Amino acid sequence: MTEIATEVLQYFQENLLVALVIAFVVGFLASKTVTHWGKSNIFVYFLIGALGSFLGQFVVRYIGLKEVLDQAAAMALLFDVVIAYLGSFVIAAIAHLFKPM
Repeated sequence: MTEIATEVLQYFQENLLVALVIAFVVGFLASKTVTHWGKSNIFVYFLIGALGSFLGQFVVRYIGLKEVLDQAAAMALLFDVVIAYLGSFVIAAIAHLFKPM
């Protein structure tokens, strides 16, 4: 598992700017999907997005979908956004479970 986590962190370091933008956007979308009208701040959106992106990429690599997704390299950005959104949705739902916004 540590190898997978290291691989995910290396992937984010190689694509830092894209990863930061995706993290903020999907963090915002996931937070709004879970809470609808709950108020939050930019840091929370970014934190949910960054944790969700990591979780999503980790799960994709853990279950072996990375090789399948690499076959459609032209769709890599779309796959990254969808994977990050799903992970961010899980993180936002867990955060909302413990502290409703």
